[in-house]
Amino acid sequence: MADVETLMAVYSDVLKAENDWAALDSAAQASEIKLADAALVENRDGEVVILKREEHHGWGKGAIVGAVVGIIFPPSIIASAAVGAGGGALISRMMRRLGRGKVMELGSTFDGGNWAIIVAYPIESKEAVAAKLQGAKTTWTAVGATEEEVQEATEPSS
Repeated sequence: MADVETLMAVYSDVLKAENDWAALDSAAQASEIKLADAALVENRDGEVVILKREEHHGWGKGAIVGAVVGIIFPPSIIASAAVGAGGGALISRMMRRLGRGKVMELGSTFDGGNWAIIVAYPIESKEAVAAKLQGAKTTWTAVGATEEEVQEATEPSS
């Protein structure tokens, strides 16, 4: 069972966030890194707006970003279901695995800026992903799921 690490890089400058997003996207296109899921998000007065998605190179189908958004902004859990198939299915698993302290730390980290890149990747891509996110003001990293849990959450229900 391979672990999927989730990293949230927080930015106070949208240009730095967009530059890091471009570096992450280029690395995914060149197959330098393997992504499960990624999104560039903006916090607009407590509402998360997804500005960009890594739809072509990630295999998580929006589930991980949807779960992270649901954890950070619980009132938006219903809205996060539209973020990606299975996002809601991973929320309780990730919350149990992360624990209350890490969930609180995650929310506090996003309070440090208005933009964030949330990226989930198999653990072997850790160093390559971190190298692409150099403009972040703060980062938060945790193992939040396994590849099997993500795949299970993104399978169509019968």
